[in-house]
Amino acid sequence: MALSEAEERRLEAEVARMVAELRARPSQEKEDRIGLEIAVLPEEERAFVPTVLLRFVVTERRRQPLPEAASSSGRRPKRWPAWTLRPPRG
Repeated sequence: MALSEAEERRLEAEVARMVAELRARPSQEKEDRIGLEIAVLPEEERAFVPTVLLRFVVTERRRQPLPEAASSSGRRPKRWPAWTLRPPRG
């Protein structure tokens, strides 16, 4: 099933948010989180992400601004466990 135009725009905004976030302060943790966000997308949306990224490359080569980024992902944020090498207090 193909994505509607509204779904494509929403996905473009989400990918633009991911790109902007990564550009602001690149880190391996952000790259991993973005990869996970993309991996858990529904199959149709996940298949559309390379198209969105190619559109962004073309847009940047033409020296045009990227589409406006979404203020947040449309999904509820997951609670990530706090990983540490220190033993628990107490």
